[in-house]
Amino acid sequence: MSENETFDVVVVGGGAAGLSGAMALGRSRRSVLVIDAGEPRNAPADHAHNYLGREGVPPRELLETGRAEVAAYGVEVLADRVVGLSGEVDDFLVTTEGGRRFRARRILVTGGVVDELPDVPGLAERWGVDVLHCPYCHGWEVRDQAIAVLATTPLAGHQGLLFRQLSDDVVVVVHDGVELPDEEVEKLGAIGVRFAHGTPREVVIDGDRLVGLRLADGSVLERQAIVVASRPRARIDYLGPLGIKPKPFEVNGVPFGSVVEVEPTGATAVPGIFAAGNITDVAMTLMASAAHGMRVGAWINAEMAGADAERTVRARREEFFERPAWEERYSGDRVWSGRVNVQLAAEAASLAPGRALDVGCGEGGDAVWLAERGWDVTAVDFADAALVRVAERAREAGVDDRVETRRVDVRTFDPAGETWDLVTSHFFHLPDGGMPDVVRRLASAVAPGGTLLVVGHHPDDLATGLRHGHTTFMFTADQLLPALPDDFVVEACEARPRTQAHPHTGEEIAVADATLVARRKG
Repeated sequence: MSENETFDVVVVGGGAAGLSGAMALGRSRRSVLVIDAGEPRNAPADHAHNYLGREGVPPRELLETGRAEVAAYGVEVLADRVVGLSGEVDDFLVTTEGGRRFRARRILVTGGVVDELPDVPGLAERWGVDVLHCPYCHGWEVRDQAIAVLATTPLAGHQGLLFRQLSDDVVVVVHDGVELPDEEVEKLGAIGVRFAHGTPREVVIDGDRLVGLRLADGSVLERQAIVVASRPRARIDYLGPLGIKPKPFEVNGVPFGSVVEVEPTGATAVPGIFAAGNITDVAMTLMASAAHGMRVGAWINAEMAGADAERTVRARREEFFERPAWEERYSGDRVWSGRVNVQLAAEAASLAPGRALDVGCGEGGDAVWLAERGWDVTAVDFADAALVRVAERAREAGVDDRVETRRVDVRTFDPAGETWDLVTSHFFHLPDGGMPDVVRRLASAVAPGGTLLVVGHHPDDLATGLRHGHTTFMFTADQLLPALPDDFVVEACEARPRTQAHPHTGEEIAVADATLVARRKG
């Protein structure tokens, strides 16, 4: 991978959640970089449990297998630590401790959880060996053993209840300043749990064997396993400058560390940054973290798929509705047939020639046809290349004295009092309901007694396959009616059927023209 390489997603943390998210993204053909500091939360444990299909697998082996699996889908893994993150959605800059810099459209945060343990000498050294916290992760392995549960919060009774299911010999050691609820004490006592009071002085070991706990009174409580609730904290300093701070995680008002707050999709408060796994919920087991990572990865992919489609829509709209694309289009081969549009021929044939405004004149087929029949035509388009073609065609037809060209963007057209006897617009479209405003502008250019003719592709043409994807800018004639001033009389408002050759097969197919004909009262 090269410096400043851009990925669709950078995943921070290569544990179960991170690799599962990367898997979902990689299998969706996203470019993914996983940056992992090599400090998995479950590193002290020899085996992982309650992971269906991989029961008892060593955590390191699980990660090695996971890395090989995601690599098969093009996911890259970098051993480093993220220390900086800046930018915004679609343009994040990720900086690592090793001095590497990468750009990313989205960020998935899954690493950075650190377990904080009570300040009991010797406790941290046995963490993950015979100092445990989860009955579902490690309880079976200490079944029928002598177990001590350190009551560091009023909620410790919960652990006492669960580990009592696994052993008849459970002692709850209540730390100084902690008061267990009376009902919890009663329940624990009823099922045979014993109590000791006072913060333990130390964990007692003999070589590499746990002996037990030295209690507050100096005596040694011999135990084979110690259970303690850690306080997992989200270590995410690099997210602070973007406004993401760890949120205290509490149960019944008792603090249990901190997490990154997310929506059900895994989205944080900052667009483009997601989080999954233990960093969002301290209670997640390994399998739950993996499942959450996969789900959030899928949400990220879905969001990006939508964003990709929106970007394509914007590009397509620029192609259809913005001047540069039409300048390019009219600078190449001939675009249109050169024949007059069917509805113009039908409507203008009975009109006395006068002044005509041809809106979106293209290559001049309509303008030249009108001029040949005695009309003085103002041909307007916003592409200079189109107007050049109109002038050339008018000269070739010998009607250049009757055809004037003007560069006009009809979206901002203002006739400034100038009027024409016929104002015609054929197959000019705008997205998102923009046509009524155009019709309002064109109507203001119609002379008293004059005619307004607006023709467009009807939405029914979608069934032919000709107008695939054009739904947002096709219209029906009646959708234009509210734009007509009160001094107009509607002479036709309909979908007019006709046939045309399919551009790919040559087969004649039925289409419909949305046609509005209105006359301004004289």
